[in-house]
Amino acid sequence: MYLHILNDNKYSDKFIEFINQNFSISDHHFVTFSKRPKYLDRGKVEIVDIYKLSQIRWLYKKISNADKIFLHSLFRGGKSLMLFLFNRKNLYKTYWVVWGGDLYNYWLKDSHSVREKVLEKLKRKVIKKIYGIIALVQEDYLFAKEKYKTKAKYYYAFYLNPVDFKMLDTFSDQKNKEEKTILIGNSAAPTNNHFEILSSLSKYRLNNFKIICPLSYGSSQEYIKKVCEYGVKLFGDNFIALTEFLSPEEYAKILANVDVAIFAHRRQQALGNILALLYLGKKVYIRSDISSWAFFNRFGIKVFDTKNILDGSEKDIFTFEEKIAIKNREIVLNEFSEERCVQLWKNVFESKLNGRDM
Repeated sequence: MYLHILNDNKYSDKFIEFINQNFSISDHHFVTFSKRPKYLDRGKVEIVDIYKLSQIRWLYKKISNADKIFLHSLFRGGKSLMLFLFNRKNLYKTYWVVWGGDLYNYWLKDSHSVREKVLEKLKRKVIKKIYGIIALVQEDYLFAKEKYKTKAKYYYAFYLNPVDFKMLDTFSDQKNKEEKTILIGNSAAPTNNHFEILSSLSKYRLNNFKIICPLSYGSSQEYIKKVCEYGVKLFGDNFIALTEFLSPEEYAKILANVDVAIFAHRRQQALGNILALLYLGKKVYIRSDISSWAFFNRFGIKVFDTKNILDGSEKDIFTFEEKIAIKNREIVLNEFSEERCVQLWKNVFESKLNGRDM
């Protein structure tokens, strides 16, 4: 039996759907600590109240009986970290599925609260002894290996995008040719560096354009309000904030109408959005000093450097050769298809747990 411990988000829900469609349902059990899931289907996941002794005992039994355990992100890791620190022998069969935030957020901050320091210390103890690390971007694994002094093995796999290729194909020919559309970031998380990129864009002479900024999740209402006010101050009615949650179909339609997407993250983030945009043949900017840049270059995918926009050296934001768009699309289709995803996770599930010094 494979036990998956997940956070409540759209990628987790899509992953459960993916597993149930492509693998034996009885072999996979899903658990979340979210009391009132917004995205997860309650009929497909067990909700565990970590503060109830009876449910902790139930979960310990599940963990002990599992053949393999998968921690899908350590974003809200305090609860799951404590579970494994109390019974470290289970770490020999545990895999950490890396998300950009739970790997990089601590290291990108200049100062930390006492709580953050304590959680990081717990996290270090767990990651150091964990059996495997699953990551789409190998550079993320290497970063984790260096920072946490872990001997964990690397496994290459990825999540399917909630906005899948078939859905994107439905909307791919609906672009408004007259108006240029710029997408900024993927969420309201401050790691999108909204103010920095909006300020830089305001210095360019843009005509007949609109800027779309997804802000439906990832931060406080106060931060979202400030981004909205700043965007309107700089661009007026040309700035459109997406503050309501959109269905995958609605979001796919928006992505299909984008000409250029600009991401100013200082770490790996928004890969699902970026891959969808590349599949659609859009021009994508990311920073050249993050792990995603090396990842895309390794596959031969052409992306552009956000730092050139930030320093004002980029001459033409919109120009994009069609042959590059076609090549990017073909690579994404071949490397990140559902069939490829099934094979990679099959490799993970069927791989043997080789003993090593824990």
